[in-house]
Amino acid sequence: MELREIARFAHAGDVRRMLVGLDGGSLVVREDVSGPSALVAYGEEEYRLRMVIGPDALSDLLARVGFSGEEGLWAYLSDEGRGLVDLMDLCDGLGISYAFSSMGPKGSLQFRPA
Repeated sequence: MELREIARFAHAGDVRRMLVGLDGGSLVVREDVSGPSALVAYGEEEYRLRMVIGPDALSDLLARVGFSGEEGLWAYLSDEGRGLVDLMDLCDGLGISYAFSSMGPKGSLQFRPA
């Protein structure tokens, strides 16, 4: 599966990238963070967060927020003020299931299945 970078934000040594891809019918959203803020937040200078929204849940999400437009999924993912955790909050609020994982180069790992 290939991920495509859709947004990149850099400030004061911090870099945050948003990437998306399709794996079968599932949407994969990944946020890569690096720099001093990642060290403070995660204890590592680089960290990767990943969310997988299955086909049925994706259909439900798109039916509720849309794909394009001011509040659509694309705008949501490319907004500098929002990150992957904000998308998770949105899905939680709408009752949309997803799987979440995160990891750093030192081997730290989190996993929350759908």
